[in-house]
Amino acid sequence: MIPQAYDPAFGRTAPADVIAASEQVFAEELRDFIAELCLLDGGVLIGWVRGEHHGNIADLVASSAEPFFKDATLAYADAADVTLAWGRSLQVVLDMEFVTKPVTVFFKLVLDGYFAGVAIQRILAESEPPFSPDVLARALNDARLERASA
Repeated sequence: MIPQAYDPAFGRTAPADVIAASEQVFAEELRDFIAELCLLDGGVLIGWVRGEHHGNIADLVASSAEPFFKDATLAYADAADVTLAWGRSLQVVLDMEFVTKPVTVFFKLVLDGYFAGVAIQRILAESEPPFSPDVLARALNDARLERASA
């Protein structure tokens, strides 16, 4: 699937460089959520993916997002895969959704033995064209819970 940002109201698709910039913004804002998610033992997550225990994975995602994002903003999209290729690191890929009023992002969360990252598949935005990463940054900021001051 080719990543794209699409505004249904205007029928336009964003260029690839806008998607790349959006992925950068998105990954930075999800860093704490991903770190929390990675606290689970990888063997348990792999077992859930291979056993198709989607409810367990959804609960894990919800509890990992709970300290950082408003309820139901980040959700598991009931699809996952494990790649065990000879000579390569283990990789778990979870299909995910980020849903707010102005922006919905469908993405893959990639958990590799050496890195974690996001790959945006599609962005639906209710903004004036052209779509920009600033729209996504504002939506992410609005979806966050208030951070307690130190």
